[in-house]
Amino acid sequence: MKIEINVPKLAGDKEECMLTHWYKNSGDEVKKNEAIAEIMVEKIVMEIKSPATGKLNILIKENEEIIEGQIIGSVNTS
Repeated sequence: MKIEINVPKLAGDKEECMLTHWYKNSGDEVKKNEAIAEIMVEKIVMEIKSPATGKLNILIKENEEIIEGQIIGSVNTS
């Protein structure tokens, strides 16, 4: 089963941010709630955690602008 990784709701009226760093690579095994990526909103850094345990699939590269709710990757749990 494929579970999407989405950009979380951002603080205030901000809708855009930057995906600054992936802690893992595509194909790596991740655990539920493990920090897997970092985003920056106006100099505030937030971690994105894995929604499930499984194999990570990255869709968005580091240093790309992203928006709230955007799918940036997925975790394959099967």
